[in-house]
Amino acid sequence: MTEVRYVPGTWVAVVGERAWLLLAVAPESDLVRRCWELVRSDEALDEVVAAIMDEGFRAVSGFALVRLAAAERRAVVRGGARVQVVREDGAAEEISAAGVGTWVDRNLEDVARLRVALGASGPALPVSAGVVLAGELLVTVSDAAAPEMPDAAVPDVPVAAAPVLEEPAVEHTVVLQAEPVREEPPTPAPQVTQMTGVIQSFDWAPLATPAPQPLQATQPPMSAAWAEPAPEPVTETVLRSNASPNDTRMLHAGKGGGARLVRAKRCPQGHLSSDYAVHCRVCEVPLPHQDAAMLTMPVLGLLRLSNGDTIALDRDVVLGRDPSGDRRGANLVQVGRENDTEISRTHADVRLSGWDVLVRDLGSTNGTTISRPGCPPEKLAPHIEQFLTPGTRVTLGDQVHFTFEVSG
Repeated sequence: MTEVRYVPGTWVAVVGERAWLLLAVAPESDLVRRCWELVRSDEALDEVVAAIMDEGFRAVSGFALVRLAAAERRAVVRGGARVQVVREDGAAEEISAAGVGTWVDRNLEDVARLRVALGASGPALPVSAGVVLAGELLVTVSDAAAPEMPDAAVPDVPVAAAPVLEEPAVEHTVVLQAEPVREEPPTPAPQVTQMTGVIQSFDWAPLATPAPQPLQATQPPMSAAWAEPAPEPVTETVLRSNASPNDTRMLHAGKGGGARLVRAKRCPQGHLSSDYAVHCRVCEVPLPHQDAAMLTMPVLGLLRLSNGDTIALDRDVVLGRDPSGDRRGANLVQVGRENDTEISRTHADVRLSGWDVLVRDLGSTNGTTISRPGCPPEKLAPHIEQFLTPGTRVTLGDQVHFTFEVSG
């Protein structure tokens, strides 16, 4: 006998007899109706994933889908959702798509309990079938003896923060040119090797071993980044004289190719987000119901370099010791010392694709590493783009880094 409970939240939960879905879309979306029809009729998991992908990655920023049928026992996870599984022998594991650009697909065996989770908190309420707004789904799929699950949601499994590297002195930062923007076709999303983590236990699982103890964070929370006022952006092309070795030469974004109109929604604070967003990209509050309007595309954020300089993201950015190449419309940012080979001449770039911000290593000698908040550092594969989320630190070689910060 399968028992399902949910913790109220802001995502859409679709509950069937043998399939459970947590989806980051607006509840009035037609996708909700299509997913409910597929789950209710017990269609194969691939059919539900195909319906979600018809909307595209931009329309569905995250989802977690589990189906436990005789011929198919699988979980598919994308974005910020995760699936926590306890098998009948008491072993526990977590399936997460952290650091993955597409999604993670896993086969499941001998499942006794599972939690489709976002980290919401509150009472767990019963649901047999249908569509509800939820932050978690808790499913008991067997009668294995185990303690009752608590009503409160389980806190996130702690992850050690990335080690803080010593920041050597950076001689200068130079943006070499700013030319009119030329739109480029979007790069197809690459296939990424799935990443999952196996853990010892959850405190709601039927295990005798204690849950891991929380680790002391070594980085400030993301909200701390907003406490410091961002420096005023430079609105003109400026090149300061490099009169001393410690001087900074910097060329911020100048005049571009004109304002670009996009379909956008506006939060109560006035921040603009994409027409498919459910939450504000700046203050993260739920967006009120509204029709999207054609508005001027905002600057999507800034790159805060380890020497304190900032680069406004109103166009693509190429970084390196002496960046060059046929990249019309991009800002070429010179970082590091001119005679230092730790950073390649053309090391990495940051590209704007609609509302998305993407980073890519350009085949550098010493590589590029990204550290997302709450996740271990990950070295980028050359020429493979990854999405940048707010608070992500990108390190060039092991010397210079920058942090992506979102702005209104």
